[in-house]
Amino acid sequence: MANRVVIVGRPNVGKSTLFNRLIGKRYAIVEDEPGITRDKIEGYSEWKGKEFVVVDTGGLVPSSREELLEQIKKLVIKELPEADVILFVVDGKEGLNPLDEEVAKFLYPYKDKVIVVVNKVDNQKVERSIGEFYALGFEKVFPISALHGRGVGELLDEVVKYLKEEKVEKPEEGIKVAFIGRPNVGKSSLVNAILNDERVIVSPIAGTTRDAIEIPFSWKDKSFTLIDTAGIRRPSKVEYGVEFFSVGRSLKAIDLADIVCLVVDASEGPTRQDKRLGGLIERRYKGCVIVANKMDLSPWTKEELESIIRKELFFLDFAPIVFTVAIKGEGINELFESIEKVWEDYTKQHKTSYINRAIHKIISQKPPPRYKGKETKVFYAFQEGIKPPTIVVITNYPDAWKENYKRFFVRELKEHLDIKHAPLRLIISGREESS
Repeated sequence: MANRVVIVGRPNVGKSTLFNRLIGKRYAIVEDEPGITRDKIEGYSEWKGKEFVVVDTGGLVPSSREELLEQIKKLVIKELPEADVILFVVDGKEGLNPLDEEVAKFLYPYKDKVIVVVNKVDNQKVERSIGEFYALGFEKVFPISALHGRGVGELLDEVVKYLKEEKVEKPEEGIKVAFIGRPNVGKSSLVNAILNDERVIVSPIAGTTRDAIEIPFSWKDKSFTLIDTAGIRRPSKVEYGVEFFSVGRSLKAIDLADIVCLVVDASEGPTRQDKRLGGLIERRYKGCVIVANKMDLSPWTKEELESIIRKELFFLDFAPIVFTVAIKGEGINELFESIEKVWEDYTKQHKTSYINRAIHKIISQKPPPRYKGKETKVFYAFQEGIKPPTIVVITNYPDAWKENYKRFFVRELKEHLDIKHAPLRLIISGREESS
């Protein structure tokens, strides 16, 4: 893709702060702790009529053999040849660091497109010391404060000189599918299996994914945006800080998603935390697919595990269940076939006349309870919207519609409207009965 600006540097030099500054919103998590960004994150920016993609990458430690840092290095290596500009971020307050010199050697093959960005230059005293960074061997050195915006305009003036295209073709968003679940259930492995690429970092270390990562993708000519999220633990186990923000973004991902894939560890079966997450999905009326991952490690057959899931997550009775082994790519086609089924029902639209005929049949078989001895009538009903299908019923006594009758009514209405794989939202509204 043309017009690609990649941010690299050792851990904790302010890469994500610069990324957020360039795209104009707080997207990447920023915290005073090394190694916050692990996966690459992309956003869009524009300067002086030129659009470009900004890529934030994890902290680079070229000589490390630690598994997580090795995976970050692999992601950075894949990005460098595609970059039009590489912003090599260093810490002006701390001064030249031996790790900066390691990163510089790593970037030498691309030196013609590298700009050294000396971050955290918040005053003239720090600015006077930036000369030492020329020792890294790159021609262009720009002092900035990503946090306060100082010098960022001058940096962008230089960046756009490298860019040929005026516009960047943005992928179609399509159906937004979020993957949520407890830490280490295999969400990132699933995303990588879908993409057939190591796009997000996978590690046995619980909590590897920090940000909610949005990735455009197409399957059978349909556009999707996959959202990989941080694992969500019980609130009592989440301390304020990075994980607090990660969990907040995961919950936001549920709100943003059209369809949520609740990933359950098939070797353990559904847990209390899975139930809690399922409750969040149900209360937000989201389309849902339950993904039983790690099926190769499960002590149960598919039939046995399906029965257990249906019992424990009974309130998600509309959600198809798919069995996967993400690390082997098994079950991915079945997953997307289920997502398509859910999407079809989640966006189903019916004519008002059809809805009213269906409701008339239901209440003729079992009318709503009487209210203070008086008959409860339905005047008319209509579909207010989709995602989820939302039906508004106008009645004389809304208070007569108790929860157990509403549950019955929704169940019957879904059957009449042929909505098997999505929730249906029912709104009971009153009006003054005509005399």
